[in-house]
Amino acid sequence: MDTEQVWSATVDRLRARIDSGDLAPGSRLPAERVLCEELGISRGSLRQALRVLDSIGYVQIRAGSGTYVREQQEQPLRTWFTEHDQLVEKLFDLRATVEPTLAERLARHATAKTVSRLEDNVAEMAQAAEDGDMLHVIAADAEFHRVIAQNAGNDDVSGLLRSVLALVGEERRAALRLPGQIRKAVADHRAILDAIRRSDPAAARELTLKHLVDAKTYAHDYAAHPEPR
Repeated sequence: MDTEQVWSATVDRLRARIDSGDLAPGSRLPAERVLCEELGISRGSLRQALRVLDSIGYVQIRAGSGTYVREQQEQPLRTWFTEHDQLVEKLFDLRATVEPTLAERLARHATAKTVSRLEDNVAEMAQAAEDGDMLHVIAADAEFHRVIAQNAGNDDVSGLLRSVLALVGEERRAALRLPGQIRKAVADHRAILDAIRRSDPAAARELTLKHLVDAKTYAHDYAAHPEPR
């Protein structure tokens, strides 16, 4: 079994334990060493699985404290956005302040390795969307933004963004369930990647900002309309 299959299977096993209540909301997951022994996997595979679960809102990784199970509340999508509208708006605003600058910086000096990682990520997201695999769509979306933050060349700002992205698991999961948003997110990521690949900082900045502003606006409009459009 290759590395991706290992962490993907680990995600499914941990999700099942969370959904069944075996890992209760608010509880702290066992230490990495214990989980690795229980699941028969390496620490690298476990950390990748936990990062995916964090990105889709199942757990929250708290630096220096551990990993905790998030409360899972199944609500109609419009109701969720209505109740969380202000939080979603603030998180998107914060991301829009930071991420365009990081994309701009990356476009100035992106290595072939980073571009290749982003290309693989966009292809993975597109394939997952075609397969209807929401788990991998959401995980790939999170990874795309994380790779940009990690490789932009400003450790302080990148660290800030990684902290912000750690807060948006539930919001990302809800936002990508909005009608048409997966298709648009894939197209936006392709456009941002193309700007980075051709070393166009201005376009990378503009496209990233538009991507985030459009997502925030659509989420707000969706919550504001009582009837589906």
